[in-house]
Amino acid sequence: MTATYETWLEEVEKALASINMPMEEWQRQWAFDFTREFRSGAVATDAAMKANRFWWHEQNKAVHQDCTLSGDCWLPRGHQGRCQPVIQDASGAQS
Repeated sequence: MTATYETWLEEVEKALASINMPMEEWQRQWAFDFTREFRSGAVATDAAMKANRFWWHEQNKAVHQDCTLSGDCWLPRGHQGRCQPVIQDASGAQS
């Protein structure tokens, strides 16, 4: 585990930047609980992906394009394939 929260959060921020999800911008709009993720021992890249799903879920709800099949699916309305839950464990399974 990373030594400090600040160092861990920098790793999260880099992971989000690599997928073009500027943390500051999205966090300002819809706050994700990074402190909880750090305290639970989450790997920084896993926390980044969880935040990514959370933010897309919130964005889709805000523009009324959220999935109508599941209240916990982060994909947009009319998506192809199975619903993808906002909260998944590291293996991709719903937790």
